[in-house]
Amino acid sequence: MSAHRPPTSRHRGLAPAARVLRGATVLLLGTLALGGCGLRLETPPPVEPSPDAVEQVRGRTVADALTLVDAASATAAQGVEEPVRAVLDDVTAFSTRHVEELGGVYDSGLPDPSPSASPAASEAPAADAAGLLALLVDGADRAVIDADEVPDPQLARLVASVAVARDGLADRLAAAAGVPRPEPAPPAATDDGSAPQDTGAVDDGATDAAAPDPAGPAALALAHDEAAWTFTVLAARGADDVRAAMLAAAARHRAASDTWARTAGVVGRPSDPRRAAYALPAGLDDPAVVQGLPRSLEQAVADASATAVAGADAGGRREAVESLRTATSAAAAWGAAPVPFPGMPELATVPVG
Repeated sequence: MSAHRPPTSRHRGLAPAARVLRGATVLLLGTLALGGCGLRLETPPPVEPSPDAVEQVRGRTVADALTLVDAASATAAQGVEEPVRAVLDDVTAFSTRHVEELGGVYDSGLPDPSPSASPAASEAPAADAAGLLALLVDGADRAVIDADEVPDPQLARLVASVAVARDGLADRLAAAAGVPRPEPAPPAATDDGSAPQDTGAVDDGATDAAAPDPAGPAALALAHDEAAWTFTVLAARGADDVRAAMLAAAARHRAASDTWARTAGVVGRPSDPRRAAYALPAGLDDPAVVQGLPRSLEQAVADASATAVAGADAGGRREAVESLRTATSAAAAWGAAPVPFPGMPELATVPVG
């Protein structure tokens, strides 16, 4: 008879492990069986998409426009004189149009969206003319920076037009309210605490930086040249009280034409679009025609400037944006009505209302 030997410690350790393995197998089979009965694991909720650079610019411009609408309403509610009220009405009407053309407030389509790219308002609304004026100046400055840097060229053109419209509204509000126009606030610091780079706007035609698409600068050279030639003719035919202003406008356009021609690389080449003379409209004996022609010339330069914004690469649009601003301001000085989209005739550049 052999002696009965108790299990060793090694054998004693196998039994619990086998039981655990069998238990895990049973649990797995049970889970699979339940899955066959229609039970499934919980899936994570959809995540709000992160806005890209284009959506950030669009959303920021929309947010500023909504803030201006609220601020204009709050200022009007305080009771203002008629010259100021007319500007407030245009701030509301123009900014509303800007929101519409930019596509409105961002909506991801999720059940509970968090539209960080397009908040309802970027700042608390002002309740007086000075506060609204500061919002207009800051909003215009942000839009200029965004128009220069946004990757989408057509959005750059639209945002540049919005910037110039705000700039014009700021000039009008400052004049109507008798309030000095402030300097734009410094740009907000980035996440690392440093201030964003801002080279500032460049005077129209002040540099000879090459543009990636010469068609835009060449068209601007042509528009400026036609304006210079026509202003010279008008000065020769005009009365003494407008002759000096027309000659000054002719000189400014001639200098800008030469600069944009150099930028386009067409000086002294057959591709230079400028001409020796230009056709004049009929009816120059009619004072109304003569009075309206300077506005038309400046608006043509504004249209060419906006096109040049879209034709330039991101980071190289400041000169074209400033050209749009200068031409729009000059058209206003000759009596052009304010419009919500300077330089964009396809967006009904006629007064709102």
